[in-house]
Amino acid sequence: MEEIDRKKSHRTHLSKRKVLKKKLKKEGLDKKERHNPKAFTFSGGVKSVQRRVQRTLDIASKREKAPGIDKSNVEDESTPPYIVAVQGPPGVGKTTLIRSLVKNYTKYNLNVIDGTVTLVSSKNRRLTFIECPNDMHGMIDVAKVADLVLLLIDASFSFEMETFEFLNILQVHGFPRVLGVLTHLDKIEDNKTLRKTKKKLKNRFWTEIYNGAKLFYLSGINNGFYNKTEIRNLSRFIAVQKFENLSWRSSHPYIVSLRIEEINDDDEYVQNNQTNHRKSSKYNKPETSVYFYGFVRGGMIRKNQNVHIPGLGDYFINDIDEFNDPCPLPETTVKKNGTNAGLRVLKSKERNIYAPYCDVGNVQIDSNSMYIHIPDNTVNFTRRKVLFNDGNSDSDSGSDSETESRTQSEEEEESMDEDEDIQDIDKSLQEGEEEEDDEYYNDNIQKQSFDSNPCSESDSEDEKDLPEAVKYVRKLQKSQSILNKRVSDLSLKLLPSSEVSLENSILTERDHEAGKNEESNNYSMEADYEAMNNQSSYSEIKGKNSDNFLFSKNVNCSLKDLVYGQNAKARQLFNKMITQNKESSTNSKKKLFEDDLEDENDEFGSEMDCNDEILDSYRINDVYIYPTKPKCIRELVNYWTEDKFYTLKQEKFITGGIDNSDNEEEEETQNGGSNNFEKIASGDDKGENEDFNNYQNSDLENENEDSMNDQGSKVFKIGKYVRIRIDNIDKEWIRNRQGITILGTLLPGESVFGNINIRIKKHRWYPKILKSDDVLTFSIGWRRFQSIPLYSIEDRNETRYRMLKYTPEHMHCYCTTYGPIIPCNFGILAIRSSERTSNFRIAATGVSVEMQAKSNIVKKLKLVGEPKKIHKNTAFIHKMFSSDLEVSKFIGAKIQTVSGIRGQVKKAISTHGLFRATFEDKILLSDIVFCKTWVSMTPREFYNPVIDLPTWRRMKTQAELRKESNIPLAIKADSEYIAKQDRPDKKRFNSVPVPSKLEKELPFASKTKNESKKIKDKNQVAVIKSTFEKRVANLFQRLSTIQKERTAQRIEKKRIKKEIKMKRREPIERIREAKNAERKKRRYALQGVKMDKQRRKLMMKD
Repeated sequence: MEEIDRKKSHRTHLSKRKVLKKKLKKEGLDKKERHNPKAFTFSGGVKSVQRRVQRTLDIASKREKAPGIDKSNVEDESTPPYIVAVQGPPGVGKTTLIRSLVKNYTKYNLNVIDGTVTLVSSKNRRLTFIECPNDMHGMIDVAKVADLVLLLIDASFSFEMETFEFLNILQVHGFPRVLGVLTHLDKIEDNKTLRKTKKKLKNRFWTEIYNGAKLFYLSGINNGFYNKTEIRNLSRFIAVQKFENLSWRSSHPYIVSLRIEEINDDDEYVQNNQTNHRKSSKYNKPETSVYFYGFVRGGMIRKNQNVHIPGLGDYFINDIDEFNDPCPLPETTVKKNGTNAGLRVLKSKERNIYAPYCDVGNVQIDSNSMYIHIPDNTVNFTRRKVLFNDGNSDSDSGSDSETESRTQSEEEEESMDEDEDIQDIDKSLQEGEEEEDDEYYNDNIQKQSFDSNPCSESDSEDEKDLPEAVKYVRKLQKSQSILNKRVSDLSLKLLPSSEVSLENSILTERDHEAGKNEESNNYSMEADYEAMNNQSSYSEIKGKNSDNFLFSKNVNCSLKDLVYGQNAKARQLFNKMITQNKESSTNSKKKLFEDDLEDENDEFGSEMDCNDEILDSYRINDVYIYPTKPKCIRELVNYWTEDKFYTLKQEKFITGGIDNSDNEEEEETQNGGSNNFEKIASGDDKGENEDFNNYQNSDLENENEDSMNDQGSKVFKIGKYVRIRIDNIDKEWIRNRQGITILGTLLPGESVFGNINIRIKKHRWYPKILKSDDVLTFSIGWRRFQSIPLYSIEDRNETRYRMLKYTPEHMHCYCTTYGPIIPCNFGILAIRSSERTSNFRIAATGVSVEMQAKSNIVKKLKLVGEPKKIHKNTAFIHKMFSSDLEVSKFIGAKIQTVSGIRGQVKKAISTHGLFRATFEDKILLSDIVFCKTWVSMTPREFYNPVIDLPTWRRMKTQAELRKESNIPLAIKADSEYIAKQDRPDKKRFNSVPVPSKLEKELPFASKTKNESKKIKDKNQVAVIKSTFEKRVANLFQRLSTIQKERTAQRIEKKRIKKEIKMKRREPIERIREAKNAERKKRRYALQGVKMDKQRRKLMMKD
């Protein structure tokens, strides 16, 4: 015998220091007593303890934050994908970053980035990447829905204006998470310059966000992608980000449209809608209905809810349906306790991606059609013997690469063969020859479509040589018509909206052999219909085919019957129908594969026994009636439980919350007993025909009520992928659509217009102050609209809001504007224009304070008048009012002169505005009398929503219009300051008389002196020069002029020479100053060291 190779087992140590230490620790004897407790406490006394405790509490208080309400779908545990916006100036690398991230997550190479890109990033997280446009309106829309922002910065150019603008937009709309990314670092060659640039940009980035904000560095591009390691690090930081629940998004559900589909004009609904709308439409605009696809975010969305589409307007949700998730999480397809429940890495098949407008898998969807891109190196022409089966195929084998034209006869033969193939497939489907998964079914379609040719085996071998793209196109072409017929033949109509009349749904073909065979469950529906019309032969049907008749597709089973009062009975019928379908499928499989080893104890069979025929039979208008497509019949049967029925009844129906346990007996009597279905099926009831007719009539009577309940019960929770239909949308907007499309819901009161009071502040980077009555574009909620603001400030005594003509510098003020009202404490943004300029475009930011039905802003007005006649303390004033009626309104008003003498209006004297007033002192005729008044001001009711169309015109300010039309500013003559001609240059005052007695007592310096002006001697003789003296004076004057000119030239030459010398000495002086500064620094450092030594010596001596 061979010896067994046994490996040496591990032997633990029985002694040594560590073993003894573990033993003491186990017995609890390892703790030594600390003899000096003061050595293990805070050092530094009481102050140190206080500082440490205070610092710990400060750190804890900074981490505290108000808890937000998480409205995610807890039942299905499916949250919508988080939106990651990639923003940056043009040419910074946004598209390359998205392509690199998609490559890292899904291993796909996207050449075209258009629209949104949704992908699975981990087992419980999905991401939607959006490339933020550079226009102002696009940046505002992205900032309202983004959960994470990747802010791209060109390191070779530093920050640009779009970056600062977008950061301010984010601050107003909630400030989501921001990660900075530096690109174009490979353009900086010097390592020292690169380090300084990184440090400078990091500090500037921290100034705008917060200290410690993460900034990533992307070195360069390799083969069109960024470095894998850097992208992987960035994706790791994205994976650990925690996103906040912003208050606006939580209170206003919204949808970011992943795909937009225009409904064709040949649709019956669109034609009816256009004819009705054409009668009531005011403008003859081309309008259409559009489908918007996206995930529900923020809250629940229901039908007929009012939504706002930024850049388009307010609309109603005309219809909303749930669709299968195009990019599901792995948890929705794999059980939590399955094989890969503990795996941390996604499998390749679980790395889903949904980018409808990108070239994923060489398939790209445009607004009008779908394109399939086939690489040039894989394009091959199909050989003739693969397409046709004629005798010349062998002879033409050498010319496979030549193109051949198809004649009309060949096309007719091919179409007839295709019809025969479809009929054969339909017969095989009726006999139950259906395979288990969709992939096998598609292969079977291709195999059966070529069965009419005798050389199908050779054709299938030749088809293996075709490229994958050609095979895929042929599958799409042939499976479309077959699948549509298959789904329409096997669909079970559960909802009243999808009912089909009994006469239109009768099968046109009968299988007599299947009707004779008792083992088969197939039967002739035509015979059953004839027997039902014949009362004498109806009893023949009820025996063996009554169950099949009840569960056929011609008998409608409404949702109300499944929910109200007949849960158990309807579920029994449901289970029985599934069991029959299962038996038919299993019997057909036994015939095909001769498999008699099936487990008899298994009630529903294995999961592989669930074929697509049964699962696709529960589709209504291409929408599954279950959240996800079930994998096996066991999941299908166990879906409708008592709790599901009760929950559905509570959510979907008005009377769902009412307890109807007391009325069960009444419902049973009203419904003809609790076993109506069973009596009809077994034949125990004596009045079979009457019961059946009553059941059918009651179903027809409740049809309208069921349809109304279904229409009003479409409520979808967060995370559901839905399709929303909105009517009357301008076709021009669809053609010119750019950026993302948001469907933001509006609360009931947000469609009412009123005055919005905003606490606003002009942005410190905006170059001009803002003026009242100058139009601004506001971003309030989901809306973007133009309105005319009116600025005001609250007085110190809080009695009034005083109007301001201009906004104050570096101060907050109030802005009242007209528009749709919104709740308080929500951010508001104002811009002058969205056109690209070199200046900062954000004019002001603010927050909503209150909504007002009537404005309370007042403006100061001074009424000026003049005294006409004065009688001591009484005076007659005119030129202040124009009529006695105006005077009567101001009786008792306070008036005042410029010198400060106060008065009061008493009585009107004449009809021309003359009135009598009393003052506290006598006034002069030269005094000006004025009256301070306050006039109420209301903002102009102007609302111009921003429409993203080329034909939309925005309102411009007066300054812009004057500049465009080259019109000068109109100047009023009264507004100009004019110099008064009769005003004296210097005002002369009379001398103050001083008493003689007081003057005697004054010192000499303060006494008045009687000084007379000195009069020049009138007898002075004039000096008259001779001719010689004149010539000498003239010569001296000329010499003096020459001397002055030479002196000036000499000074100018010295100045020029000095400038040249200073330019030459400038670099030397600069070096000398630097050396002197360094020398001073060293000298001061040495002096500091010496002084420090001396100080220490003095302290030691003390």
